Amino acid sequence: MQIFNPDSKFSQFIYGAVDYVKLGLVFLLFSIPGITAGAAAAAVMTVGMRIERKEAPTIFRPFWQAFKENFKQGTLLTVLFMAVFGFLAADWYVLMQMEQTLLIRLICAIVFVLALLAASLMMWVFPTLARFELTNRQIIHNAVIHMFARFPQTLLALAAAVGGFVLASLFPQVLPLVTFFVPAFVVWYMSRTCVKRFRKFDRSLEEEQEAAREKSPQDNLQTIQLN
Repeated sequence: MQIFNPDSKFSQFIYGAVDYVKLGLVFLLFSIPGITAGAAAAAVMTVGMRIERKEAPTIFRPFWQAFKENFKQGTLLTVLFMAVFGFLAADWYVLMQMEQTLLIRLICAIVFVLALLAASLMMWVFPTLARFELTNRQIIHNAVIHMFARFPQTLLALAAAVGGFVLASLFPQVLPLVTFFVPAFVVWYMSRTCVKRFRKFDRSLEEEQEAAREKSPQDNLQTIQLN
């Protein structure tokens, strides 16, 4: 039947879904130490964006290469986010021990919004690390821009990730389903969103490189004439 043809849209969809399930499982495996989660996220997004651009024939070798390349910077960024979330969690705990006055509730709302923004920013920091060679400060600066430019999409991916964790906590029997499908969905959705978002920056870079190539022969000609 045509539906089982390897070149059919259905077969391509199944192959792609399996690739993202593999990526999600690899991410969970390499994130077990906690501190390696950033490098794992950058590596997963590297492969995920290549899949979206039809550039990734394999999964594990490019993942491992990207993991090693982004390990140092990804770990530093992970420690930074751990410190931020630890500080916000400590503030939340202290506030919950206080009398719930209007002021305390307002401060709790502010802490919640800050945690939401930090988590949303994290959704873009590691894709930016995966795609561009920048300093940590530049990565965070660019991630802020990308986050607000695609804020609804970011909230959807974040809601899927947090919702899967909450669902597995409340209903342990669905943990296998959550483990297989929630990380795969988040990686697929963010890879697709990031490729669309980064495309115009790729075009800008290509235009700059093309302008530099066109300028070089003219510079060489001027040099020859001066000599």
